[in-house]
Amino acid sequence: MKIKKLLEPITINKTEISNRIVMPAMGLIYTHDYSFSDRFREFYRERAHGGVGLMIIGPVAIDRVGSAPFMPALFDDSYIKPFSDFIDELHRETNVKLGTQLFQMGRNAFSLLSGMQPVAPSPVKSVLSKEVPREMTKDDIEEVKQAFADGARRAQEAGFDYIEILGCTGYLISQFLSPVTNLRTDEYGGTLENRMRFGLEVIGAVRAAVDDDCAVGIRVAGSDFIEGGQTNEESAIFCAAAEDAGVNAINVTGGWHETNIPQLTTNVPPGTFIYLARGIKEKVTIPVFASNRLGNPFVAERALRSGACDMICMGRPLIADPELPRKIQEGRFDEIVPCIACNQGCFDSIFSGTAVHCVMNPRAGREGDLAIERAKEKKKILVAGGGPAGMEFALTAAQRGHDVTLYEKGPTLGGQINLAKMPPGKGELQNLIDSLSNRMKHAGVTVKLATALTPEIVQRERPDHLVVATGAVPFEIKVPGIDKPHVVSAWDVLREEICDFGKEVVIIGGSATGCETAHYIASLDTLDSDTFAFLMYHYAEETECAMKMLHGITRNITIIDLVERLADNVGRTQRWSLMKCLKVLGITLRPQTKLVEITDDSVIVETERGKEFIPADMVITAVGAVSANDLPEKVAALNIPVITIGDARGPRKITDAIREGFEEALRI
Repeated sequence: MKIKKLLEPITINKTEISNRIVMPAMGLIYTHDYSFSDRFREFYRERAHGGVGLMIIGPVAIDRVGSAPFMPALFDDSYIKPFSDFIDELHRETNVKLGTQLFQMGRNAFSLLSGMQPVAPSPVKSVLSKEVPREMTKDDIEEVKQAFADGARRAQEAGFDYIEILGCTGYLISQFLSPVTNLRTDEYGGTLENRMRFGLEVIGAVRAAVDDDCAVGIRVAGSDFIEGGQTNEESAIFCAAAEDAGVNAINVTGGWHETNIPQLTTNVPPGTFIYLARGIKEKVTIPVFASNRLGNPFVAERALRSGACDMICMGRPLIADPELPRKIQEGRFDEIVPCIACNQGCFDSIFSGTAVHCVMNPRAGREGDLAIERAKEKKKILVAGGGPAGMEFALTAAQRGHDVTLYEKGPTLGGQINLAKMPPGKGELQNLIDSLSNRMKHAGVTVKLATALTPEIVQRERPDHLVVATGAVPFEIKVPGIDKPHVVSAWDVLREEICDFGKEVVIIGGSATGCETAHYIASLDTLDSDTFAFLMYHYAEETECAMKMLHGITRNITIIDLVERLADNVGRTQRWSLMKCLKVLGITLRPQTKLVEITDDSVIVETERGKEFIPADMVITAVGAVSANDLPEKVAALNIPVITIGDARGPRKITDAIREGFEEALRI
């Protein structure tokens, strides 16, 4: 499929936008005092120069009670000029159109950060903050509406081309729309018509505060995905009324933050939620944006051609690759740095209160501090190991002009990513390997596969620097029976070296590796998504029967670990989805369970209730890893500077390995 529709211009109200790619507003935590900091400016400047059509800066706070100081603000006129100066610069230097998002958190605000009790339509406890908000009085409602209007006025004075009202993801306007959080009995509660009233009045106040030519939009939840919450059909009714109230575009995202439906994780197929935009597009005449898992340009193109939407939001993809739009325009698809939906640097960081960064792009959020510049002196560098740390180092060093050769003892690049990609929904991790491999080729890195970097090669080549990125090996535990033939490593399972598992499987270790190995084995028993879709499409099976085949497994899988909380090393945004899958599949989870011994047909464990026998045809160990880094010692006599990175220095997450490879390459 050719990329054509995605690159076509579009007009919102009277604002002409050069292409259909939108960078939506995203929390970044690049300030701690409501200021539009230099860190924000450097981050957005790079993406504006990357060719995006519409870039929505924010969210921005319209008041203190519904915000936090880690976002920029527009609740005072003093905040206008920093935005204005930046907007003028980008308008001079690029074709980007700039928007901002007006933000009020409602019950999800944190009093610890704002210094005030949150306000909301009703005193319903927040799942996120664990606080009970104060029910808004009529005066509160008027104050917040005025705050939205004043924020819009300031945004227009600053020069923004597009002003967006936040009405999604469980924040204030969403809370009014939902019968779960709106328990009012006045004109703002009860019927859908009443629950829509606040949001529509906000739109009216914003519309009245800006010029008729100003483009105004609203971001909505296509469906709350909360039991008892607003559906796609009800959201469409609200959006039709929003158009009548004066908005010029509808930005459709998924559900609330506290939903139990995955929306952004790797197990969500790209383009899954396009139907939410379609449901709203059918009820309005203004442009509709689609969101979530649309970073693949071909998926985005298909969505536009289907008529489900008019513009495509690419948030995390533009964190990963600021030049994504330009690369699409120039047909440089093999140079794209893909978002792999790991959420480690973006959403996990946000929920832990730290600044956003990116696994795939070590410069994200540090654009003003880190640049890939040509080295003053070209050096010969040998890299041992083709995992993510080694590949990132080789790429960056080559981009700086060094002569780099990477040796990988295995037949393929990727290191432990080749294990991590095996569980269901993790196949997109292959994109990390492909992207780094393609970019190394463009940068001129010489890659030698199936070739271990030996001391003899190092002595012969006499490099200026040796980089050791040889990864890790599984940690071996000592327990009676560990050497029995039916005891294997999770790494061997994920390498597909083990084919027969038996009916009773016990996994020792409940970290990410253990839990995802359990998920992988269980998936061998169940329908894959394509088969399920085929059966449903052709009515080949009753829904109940197909669902049983989708979730039912034919073996008993048990995970045991001493820890209180399994998968504790999995990021917050991924963990709950993984644990949900394990429970749906009927996998037995046994935290606080100590392994005592492995017998021929069982494992003996100990809990607070005493000893217990768990049947086991196969026992799989997933108890961590230890560094594999003996090369430096073997070449010590050569007096060649050695840099050890990634798991070879110490087991770590992908984001740390890639960042380390990048930063070390900048130092040579």
